[in-house]
Amino acid sequence: MEGAYEYGNWVLIGLGIYMILMLFVGWYASKKINTTTDYVVAGRRLGIFFCTGTLFATWFGSGTCMGGAGNAYIFGNQGVIFDPWGAAVCLLLTGFFFARLMRRGRFITLVDLFELRYGKSMGLFATASLSIAEMGWVGAQLVAFGTIINYFSGIPLWTGITISTFILVVYTYLGGMWAVTLTDVFQMIILMVGMAIMLYVAVPLAGGWESVFSNDPNNMMGINQWSFVPTPESAANPEMENAGYMYYTGYVGWFYWIAAWLAIGFGSIPAQDLMQRVLSAKDEKTASYSSYLAGLLYVTVGMMPVVIGMIYFRVNPDLSIDDALNKILLLMAVEHLNPFFAVLFVSALVAALMSSSDSAILAASSIIGYNGYKYFNPDADEHQTLKMTKIMVPIVTIVSLMLALYFQVIYNLMVIAWSLLLVSLFVPYAAAYFWKKANNYGAIAAFWGGLAVWIASYFIYLPMTKEANTDLGLKGAETGIYFDWAMWDSLYISSVWAVLGSIVCMVAVSLATQRLDTPKPLVDIDGKPMPVVKWMGWFKKGETDAPTDGNVSVTGH
Repeated sequence: MEGAYEYGNWVLIGLGIYMILMLFVGWYASKKINTTTDYVVAGRRLGIFFCTGTLFATWFGSGTCMGGAGNAYIFGNQGVIFDPWGAAVCLLLTGFFFARLMRRGRFITLVDLFELRYGKSMGLFATASLSIAEMGWVGAQLVAFGTIINYFSGIPLWTGITISTFILVVYTYLGGMWAVTLTDVFQMIILMVGMAIMLYVAVPLAGGWESVFSNDPNNMMGINQWSFVPTPESAANPEMENAGYMYYTGYVGWFYWIAAWLAIGFGSIPAQDLMQRVLSAKDEKTASYSSYLAGLLYVTVGMMPVVIGMIYFRVNPDLSIDDALNKILLLMAVEHLNPFFAVLFVSALVAALMSSSDSAILAASSIIGYNGYKYFNPDADEHQTLKMTKIMVPIVTIVSLMLALYFQVIYNLMVIAWSLLLVSLFVPYAAAYFWKKANNYGAIAAFWGGLAVWIASYFIYLPMTKEANTDLGLKGAETGIYFDWAMWDSLYISSVWAVLGSIVCMVAVSLATQRLDTPKPLVDIDGKPMPVVKWMGWFKKGETDAPTDGNVSVTGH
């Protein structure tokens, strides 16, 4: 089917025009870049419109669009607890607990917090973990981009991924955070219009909204469509044996369900691309309120591809696993939209994945170029760190390209990237603000302890998940163990134990080493004490922000 769409050339021409426009934006934004602060956090001048737009667009990537539709087709609502539900929770929690404090610190990157609160060693570990996670996130977006180009042109997937990589490198390299923000806001608008059109076309295919919101087991795995919690044995369909969460019962099913909420809901909180936008806001209030608005937008728009995936199962229940995971929205566009709207919708998909890709590329490049470089050149000045950050843009993208070419699975690659941050960095990050006794030894123990428990638990659960994923009888799945699913399942379930292990390590080691390693006070980027007050993400009447650095805001607040 790939490359056989009658109007495929129209789609490719539309995408070509769109790419040229993005490159122009990158060139335009490059004229406003003078310092590392300009390049990494857009000069801290984003008003609520731009800040909300870039937060929403960054989170709303290919995992939500193409991966979310595919997972809903296969598993129903249980398959998308990770994203969009968990991702929306992440944005709301950030607005309530962390946005004001992060913006108050005026850091350049998230690693600055770890270095100042704990020490250089913890900063180095955070640099490594964040960089790997961001590159995995980029890889997921590149797989989606390559899939789109492959589908409409017939060229090999790896070639499509490589072409998309080149475009992303150029405009991210040129314009930094300001280019990313401008393109994110534009892409957000395109995305919302495209998704709304597709949903309008799709709902009648299912027989109307009443059919869409029925809880019948209308998905490939026969799970009740809108199940939010593991299905009790008493409510399970005896023919489909759909009890539990994703077919796992007992405590394992509940652990999987908890992991689904934690992976992005908590794991993405200590993510550079999220906090980069918080740090780019003009003040604390903007940072907090933008997170709320982005979270509400996210869950609203994010459910559109989920509903479309559910509807498509009613339209065509015979897709292979590979087509279901990555191509449902493309199939819907080809089969049910006229050429003009098909071009618009595919452009919306590309907008979604580009807005996430450029953000993550810049995030990883900033961490390595600004923080990582200083481990080798402690006396690096503003010009040198800016230069190194720009150099890292193509390098980070090439590594992400290699990940994309190897895994070629959108949704799982995205989720596992944030699970890495969940088990390694969430506990040290939260403790940095809210537990004065947290010290460097405790943070390092929490980092490595979480990873160690995660890996150990993975091998403990793998035999069970391999058995659960044997001879599934799914179209397109090989006979025997469907190992990819077994691997992902084991990693997700294990992450709950890993978080618990990270908490235990943080508390036990910090308390045991208070005399050996006196906890450092929480300070801002200038080394001034930063008391944890007025951190909740709401503002009482007459309340003002903590003092800011006086940067001018961008119009749109």
